[in-house]
This record gives sequence, C-alpha cells and structure tokens, in this order.
Amino acid sequence: MDHGRLYEKRERLHRLLSGIPGDVLDKFDRAFEIEYTHNSTAIEGNTLTLIQTKAILEDGLSIGGKTLREIYEVTNHARAFSYIKECVAAGKPLDESIMKEIHARLMENIQVGGVYRNLEVRISGTSHKPPLPSEIYWQVKEFFAALPEKAELDSIESAVWTHAEFVRIHPFSDGNVTQRHSQKAA
Repeated sequence: MDHGRLYEKRERLHRLLSGIPGDVLDKFDRAFEIEYTHNSTAIEGNTLTLIQTKAILEDGLSIGGKTLREIYEVTNHARAFSYIKECVAAGKPLDESIMKEIHARLMENIQVGGVYRNLEVRISGTSHKPPLPSEIYWQVKEFFAALPEKAELDSIESAVWTHAEFVRIHPFSDGNVTQRHSQKAA
C-alpha cells in the first residue's frame, strides 16, 4: 500500500512544527488532548460537550446535570492517554500488562478495570459476535504474539490491524472502543 502522500504531509508538518515556539506547541498539544478526550468519550456515548470536557480537564470543574460516570470517563481518558504517552516516550512496546493498565485507568471509579470480561456480549448494528469469555485469554495471547510481526508492516497498516483485532476480540465488558450503550449481555 502506498502512503507516500501521507508521509510527505507528515514530513511537511514536522518541518513546520520545528519553527513554532515550545510554549505554543504545548498549547496545541493541550487543545488536542481535550478534543481527543471529548471525541473518544463521545463515541462511547458520553454526552459532555467539548466545552464541558475542557472545563473538567483544565479547570477541575464539575458539570451539573451530568452523571459521575461521564465525568470519570473524561478524567480517566485523559489520565490513560497520558500513561500511553509515557510508555511511548520510554520506548515500552505494547504488551498485555500495559493494555490492562490502560483499561484500569479508563475504568477507575466506574468498574474494575484491566480484567477480562466473564460474560458474552453482543454489539448491536453489527453481525460480529465477540469471542466467548472462555476464548478471550488465548485470543489475547495470540494477539500479542502477532504484534511484533504486524509492527513490521507499514505503520498505518499496523495501527489498523492492531485496532481492528483488539475490537474484534473485545476482551473487556466496557471500554473496548465500541459504543457502550449498544452492548448487551447475551
């Protein structure tokens, strides 16, 4: 697959960014993190607006009329993203313990995180049926065994495979990057 134009744009972006002062880049990073958190939690069914997400993350404000779960989803997502960036900066490869830690951070104060689901789930709107709970452990092991080989693919293809395979396995009862409200116990 030829991603030449995408890589050209990435290189152009790096050249442009090298001329921008660090404090301005920090503001861009912070704005991205807020928008990323908002969009990621909205996919999961969170009803907080972008402005409300910003108020929670930047100002530490609570939002009236919203559930604690929605507020925790936003703060937890930001903390989990920060942890991912720390792992990347330290050169740590994605492994099962990091995956479980990310999930634990996402689910803090909501449910026990980092523990594989013990119930069947169905995802409405798709014909895909995630593996049975008894199959998850081995499928996750196979997933991580395949990661080094997939990492040698083009970076975009590797990222797509990693995301699609993780969502296909759907190892957790919640927080698998699918719509939380569409999951139902079988």
